[in-house]
Amino acid sequence: MKLALFLMATLASTSTLAQQCNIDSAHLKADYKITNTHNHEQSTQSLTLWRNNSQVAHQREVITELWLHLANKQIRPIRYFNAQQRGIEYQPSEVRGIQTWSAKNQLVDAHLIEKMTLLNTQGTGCDEVKNYALTQGDNQFKLALFTKSNLVKSFSVMNKKSHTHTTLNLNDVSSDKAEITAQFAKWDRFQTTDYADIGDNENDPFLAKMINLGFIEHSATGFYNQQGKAIQGGHHH
Repeated sequence: MKLALFLMATLASTSTLAQQCNIDSAHLKADYKITNTHNHEQSTQSLTLWRNNSQVAHQREVITELWLHLANKQIRPIRYFNAQQRGIEYQPSEVRGIQTWSAKNQLVDAHLIEKMTLLNTQGTGCDEVKNYALTQGDNQFKLALFTKSNLVKSFSVMNKKSHTHTTLNLNDVSSDKAEITAQFAKWDRFQTTDYADIGDNENDPFLAKMINLGFIEHSATGFYNQQGKAIQGGHHH
């Protein structure tokens, strides 16, 4: 009898532990795979989401977009060019479009999630996932979100009309604070130019090339805005 009681007590304490989650959601590195399908043609790209308190970065192969959440709730972006170790700093007023922190921090705007229907909740503790769905016009959205860390596990947008399907899938998560701090410190050492000063630096070969490629003008990014549109920023032709 004592053993049974002991086992019950142990199970109770284990389940209590399972429901708690000590993950530090302010310091995370999350690796994603983005798959775009259009009329059976498929392309993939990788994206790493970095969180470091009031800083968030979306790292892609060529460019890293970093945002600083200011005390006045405005968002100041820096666009880094990984290979060249150069960056362009923008003021919040120089960015077109609405900037929402949730779209940067969790890749899907909180306003869009609010419109969705919660289907079910799975798992406990750090592994608790909420599954959502929404049909809006020709678009069908599906979202699986880790509740405790506000981290997208998977997100898909399907458009019946254009036969396009975009999926975002989480591959790996790390909360190694030293690695995260070191990465942000590395970006901080890149040589940066203020967007306002670019006109005075047109003889800089790097800046001339970036102006030419259309990488300089900065539009709002953060993946999925409140309308559920994929917002890829800054590369305009």
